[in-house]
Order: sequence, then structure tokens, then C-alpha cells
Amino acid sequence: MGIINFMSIRENWLAFQDSLENIAGLYHRDPSSITVMAVSKTRSVDEIMEAGKSGLGLFGENRVEEASEKFALLDPVQYPLYLIGHLQSNKVGRIDARYNGVHSVDTLKIAERLSRHREKIQCQLEILLQVNTSREESKSGFRDPVQFAESAAEIAQLPYLKLRGLMTMAPFVDDESEVRNCFSVCRDWSERIGNFITGVPVLSMGMSSDYKWAVAEGSNMLRIGTTIFGGK
Repeated sequence: MGIINFMSIRENWLAFQDSLENIAGLYHRDPSSITVMAVSKTRSVDEIMEAGKSGLGLFGENRVEEASEKFALLDPVQYPLYLIGHLQSNKVGRIDARYNGVHSVDTLKIAERLSRHREKIQCQLEILLQVNTSREESKSGFRDPVQFAESAAEIAQLPYLKLRGLMTMAPFVDDESEVRNCFSVCRDWSERIGNFITGVPVLSMGMSSDYKWAVAEGSNMLRIGTTIFGGK
């Protein structure tokens, strides 16, 4: 599932679409039901523009400062911006109207602060709840299923936030069963809070290294960086 060196972003994207179609077929999934978010962290504005012109329509960034600086130069309609990295409490005020969503809400406290901030600027925000299904200390996210369900119920009632689903990251290992179990747990947790989710639940699972297994476990949003943009 790796990229071919020296290919352009457009060529990488076309090759990835072919791969995704084949993988979706293996698991009896409709490839059109799976959204791809281009992970553009560390990438230049020119690279992001090339990705957009190639057909990619969602962009995920990890750091607020970098994202705000780059995407201020890009059309908000053509280049929707989502934060997918950990959001510190003192950075909530930086999530201005340029951000369409935060897909890494990992505590009730952060959700409450985002709600208050977005109410001030009168702008709704799409959110995903990050769940730490691998239970790794280095990763953020809800870990306890009871606390998660209770928090989700409260978050769903907060003004100016639209709870759309869940996001998780599997460990960077080659063990298929371990990775798929993380995705399976995320899917299960999503089903538990289905009544609190607006629209079709989003399951943001799978990156360049493990998207095949994520598709197998029901992911409908993939976060793809290197496979599209190439190595640095």
C-alpha cells in the first residue's frame, strides 16, 4: 500500500483511489461511502493546492499555529480545514471560523470550552470524539467506555457543536488482529452513542499504514498523508 517514489500528488491520489476501490471490493464496501481526508501537516500551501486541484476536498492538520497560518491563504470553501491533532485548552480560542471541525475532542472540558468559544463567534463546529482504543499512554482520547458514554451524552447537548462521530488511531504495529481490534472497539463505541450523533455516524479510522484494515472494520473516513503527498 506504499507510494511509488517521484509520482506527483495527482498521480498518487489516482493510484490510491484504485487501491481503495479494490480493498473496498474485498470487504463488500461501497468505495463511494468512504471519505478521504488529506493529512497536510508539514506540507506547503502549494502542495495543498495541488491536492485540492487533484480532487481532494477535506484537509486535516495537527498543529493549530501551522494550520491557521497556511489555511488563511486558501479558500475556505475549496479547502475545508479540520484539526485532527491534540487540542490544548489554551489553544481553543484559536479555533476560529476558518476551522470546519475538530476531530480530536478528547475530554468533556475541551468540548465545553469549544462550545463557549464558538458561541462567541456565532459559528457552529463539527466535532468527532477521539477514543484511545489502543490504551497507549502516548495517545489522547477517551479510554473508559462508561465515562465516554456519559461525556458523549453531555457533549451532544452543547450549543454550537455538532457531534458527528468518533476518531481513533491504532498502534503502529504489523499485527493485523491488534490493529483491527482497535478499530472494532471504536465501531462498537460509536454504536453505543448512536442516538447522540447528528447524521450518518462518522468513523474516522485508518491512515496510510493501516487503511486496509480500517476499511475492513467499517471506517468511512480515512486520514491519508504520505500515500498522497509522498515522502519528505
